[in-house]
Amino acid sequence: MYTDHFGLKTLPFSLTPDPEFLYLSRVHDLALTHLEYALVHRAGFVALTGEIGAGKTTLLKHLLTKLPEDLDVAVVFNTNLDPVGFLEMLAKEFGIAVSSSRKSDLFQSLYRHFLDRYAQGRRCLIVVDEAQNLPLETLEEVRMLSNLEADSDFLIQIILVGQPEMRRRLARPELAQLAQRISVHYHLQRLSEEEVGRYIHHRLRVAGHSDPPRLFGADVLNVIAEKTAGVPRLINALCDACLTYAYGENRDRVSADIVRQVLADSPFLWEERPEGESRDETDMPPSEPPPARGDMSLERFGRLLTECTLRLDALERRLALVESDGRGASIQTLRNMLAEERERNKELEKKLLLSRTLIAKLRNEQVQKKEQAAPPPPPEPPPRKPFWRSLFEKDD
Repeated sequence: MYTDHFGLKTLPFSLTPDPEFLYLSRVHDLALTHLEYALVHRAGFVALTGEIGAGKTTLLKHLLTKLPEDLDVAVVFNTNLDPVGFLEMLAKEFGIAVSSSRKSDLFQSLYRHFLDRYAQGRRCLIVVDEAQNLPLETLEEVRMLSNLEADSDFLIQIILVGQPEMRRRLARPELAQLAQRISVHYHLQRLSEEEVGRYIHHRLRVAGHSDPPRLFGADVLNVIAEKTAGVPRLINALCDACLTYAYGENRDRVSADIVRQVLADSPFLWEERPEGESRDETDMPPSEPPPARGDMSLERFGRLLTECTLRLDALERRLALVESDGRGASIQTLRNMLAEERERNKELEKKLLLSRTLIAKLRNEQVQKKEQAAPPPPPEPPPRKPFWRSLFEKDD
């Protein structure tokens, strides 16, 4: 529609994940490094999480184009499947002819296929996109598949890709065995304000534009970064709408006025939402009540900090193993980032302790105010005369 007007070869901000447009920001580059590390070192279970529109599927498609030739891949995008349907989908993806739809027969067919590939020096990889939608029974089947081993090697590797809900589901007690098998995990964060501009200009260059900074100036990039909060899918939607409006008004560049007009016409698309806000309370463990304000949310925050500390310790141990492979320069960069994360953790722990102290103080003040504002007790009624005594007094 507007491609010829702006000298573009193709649409630069399509919402369809396209690995050709992948922009390796700091977080996307780290996520790709984690995935490549897991594949090279044959980690059995890998998890990649990120909020809606963070670029998980685009990153995944890019990874699939770089896989070694000795790797057979099954990609599952439809995750609303029961265990039998999931196993049937895997058999179809791996090209396995099955004569029975019983779960035990399907499992055995997959097991024989994995053993056969292993004997031929090949590996099998299962990639599950939108894994947060997998039923609990199907997740248990995924765990059972991860148990398949031969000569102390994993027969298969599994990559789970999903939204933040997946991390919360893996925290359930009934999924503890599955969570403990995940050896590599990375959570894809949003783009920084500076990266938003580089992201937009990168996509414009890939689409064939010769001067992206002129088409989207610094003032426009600031507004887009603020309103989209660095979520790539929202950036694409907003930029595509801005180019459409500019084309409709026969302009050769996008102005801040055009961005504001797009925002005014579709305000519901650009409401700021904190990361992970889309949590479905029905997805919480049955034993876990909905988090309340005050100390309950602080306790939950404390548990998350503890989990983060444990993950940092595990990551540090893995870095020590990778450093022995001779990749010192890359490891030093990761170690510096790890040290920064630890410092942030310490600051959060200080804030948590301070918040608990303030809440305890406020509660004491509220109790004192209630005691002072309480009405005085009603006066005691006069003692009543016995019934028999009132009869004698009437006779007198």
